Amino acid sequence: MATAGAANAESLLIDGDFNNAASWNKSAEGGGWANVESNAAVSMNGSQYLVTGAAGNGGGGRFWQTVAASSGLNYTLEVFSGADAWWLPTGTMTLYFLNSDSTLLGTASRNTVDPAVYGPNYDIPHPWEAYSLSAVAPDGTTAVKVEFAANNATGSVWFENAALNVSAVPEPSSWLLMGLGGAALLGVRRRQLASQN
Repeated sequence: MATAGAANAESLLIDGDFNNAASWNKSAEGGGWANVESNAAVSMNGSQYLVTGAAGNGGGGRFWQTVAASSGLNYTLEVFSGADAWWLPTGTMTLYFLNSDSTLLGTASRNTVDPAVYGPNYDIPHPWEAYSLSAVAPDGTTAVKVEFAANNATGSVWFENAALNVSAVPEPSSWLLMGLGGAALLGVRRRQLASQN
């Protein structure tokens, strides 16, 4: 699903492997935290990673970075995320599309670590897993803000090896050609199966 951001030379992010904390903004609210750590027992590859969370008091923490962007292009955010063995913390990854006045034009968001996915039991660690999120920048976009957060946490959520890549959105005629090609391949496969019987 995702690739290690540190190995992704095409990423728009500065320091997607989080080894230079100065490249990322951070904040913590309501007794939450936003730290950079390098615990060998937790780290995916022995390097630093982001830690966000709270102690069950409704707070949380977040890291973000804003980079130049253009409208009409597809932006794909990839990251690895996991969580410690606390009471079901939830992580999020979000793209905020902004214009030249920093006005919010649109967002795309998804959970990374999600208690609804890994079960109702408390004190279960969530191992590192790859997550991905894609969205097309709306008209007027000049920047995209990338955010990693834990906002309803009782525990810590980790983030490591992030990448933000951009690609052109296929034109409708390209989608039509891909659909026709897929239909042709299905037809060939059906004939092959029919001739074998």
